[in-house]
Amino acid sequence: MEVSLATKTLLTVEDFMPVFESMDGWCELVDGEVREVSPGAFLHNHVRDTLLVILRTFVDRRKLGTVVSEQPFKLFENTVRFPDIAFVRAERELPPRGFPKGGPDLAIEVIPPTNTPREMDRRVSDYFASGCKRIWLVYPEEREVYIHGLSGVTRRKGDDLLEDSELLPGFSVGLSKVFE
Repeated sequence: MEVSLATKTLLTVEDFMPVFESMDGWCELVDGEVREVSPGAFLHNHVRDTLLVILRTFVDRRKLGTVVSEQPFKLFENTVRFPDIAFVRAERELPPRGFPKGGPDLAIEVIPPTNTPREMDRRVSDYFASGCKRIWLVYPEEREVYIHGLSGVTRRKGDDLLEDSELLPGFSVGLSKVFE
């Protein structure tokens, strides 16, 4: 009896670049494996775009750095992820082409109900392993934000303020405005 074991083709970041550029949908590279990422539904996109405008306006006025959405980052060897929103401090130069190396200073993920806690734990771990300072996990359905930092996790909900005095000195927005 013959047994055939299927093998996975693992890609390097260099191999992934043309795949990423040619795909109709979105995908990431995780440990060399291409993984499709679902596009966001209306609520996801609305919350992402609201937060993007608020954050970009604040950062641009103070010349603190760059805020982008859906930007792929080469986190490490064979892993490319793109947070829904990313903030990169002004002193860090971003390449005009290709994937920035390392994670953003702040990665923001707007979480759809289909993502599992295990997937999100892995994503948070990947961001921290790549040098990210903070990760905001935004849950539109629950109207909550979990702020992951190197010293732990903080939960914001209801009328709480979303702030980060270290990365974004002076930034403060009520969650009700983010989830309007």
